Amino acid sequence: MSARLSAQEKAAVVVLGMDEDIAAEVLGKIDEATLKKLVECVGKMGTVPVEEIESTFDEFVGRMQTPVLASGSGDYLRKLTQAAIGDDRARRVFGEELDLTNSLDALRSARASTLAELLLEEHPQLAAVIVSQLPREQAAKVMLAMPPDRQVDLLARVGELGEIPAQAVAAASDALVRALDAAGGLTRRDQVHAFDGVVFAAELLNEIAPQDTERLLGGIEESNPKLAPKIRDAMFTFEDLIRIDSRQISQLMREVNADTLLVALKQASEALREHFFAAVSSRAAAQMREDFAVMKPMRLSDIERGQREIVEIASRLAAEGRLTLPGKNEEML
Repeated sequence: MSARLSAQEKAAVVVLGMDEDIAAEVLGKIDEATLKKLVECVGKMGTVPVEEIESTFDEFVGRMQTPVLASGSGDYLRKLTQAAIGDDRARRVFGEELDLTNSLDALRSARASTLAELLLEEHPQLAAVIVSQLPREQAAKVMLAMPPDRQVDLLARVGELGEIPAQAVAAASDALVRALDAAGGLTRRDQVHAFDGVVFAAELLNEIAPQDTERLLGGIEESNPKLAPKIRDAMFTFEDLIRIDSRQISQLMREVNADTLLVALKQASEALREHFFAAVSSRAAAQMREDFAVMKPMRLSDIERGQREIVEIASRLAAEGRLTLPGKNEEML
């Protein structure tokens, strides 16, 4: 055959000569980078002489007719399958499913720095899915072991997760576990699991230092303004203030408008109201109770706005080192 056409040009000629449905199916199996090269190749190709097209298809058909239907054809098919989809997936196709019952345990026992380094080589979305399967404390350490820009991206992706695709977890975990020299495995490949990414992202931030929390949230506010407030709201709720000691509650109350506090307490639990009342003098507490008793009915949106304002003040004081906000899994100080 003439050498005028490169291998990429030959591939383009074959694809363009296929039936439309078959060509679409073939292109659907090609990874994005290869497909981009193919598109660029087609764009640069000029008119291809008929004899070049014919010789290209003759070569293609000749390769397709390589005799393999003899003894050992199964081995040849296995070789083709391994080349097409990789060793791990090929084993599953040929009924040689690996014992993958402990992959999450293997990942959870890995050093955070090592796992972070491996995850940097994965697609960011897959990395986010894997991190979402780790215990919060380990997930936070893995995130902080990454470069700052990847930390923000990872947290944002975790926050946007609405379900966990088991197939993606399995594919990424298999490679990670083998890289960690551990045995592994996961759940059924046809499952997805409901997942609240906002809550998990908030729990990650509750595990790290306030300065890191503000840095990461600041990065998310720039890249995803709608996600950042959702994570902030989930990080620390108004009811969580009951876990702050009376001394710090008194400090918080000095920063909060008295009317705003009464509005916020309108829908609070009785225990939280009493926690605030106990943080002031008996005279001041009596006045607050009296004011609270004569309050007119409030719109829920106004109450929630007041609660958010107080939580934001508490978060600011914590970032300034003037208040300590306990994590979700901590007892009241």
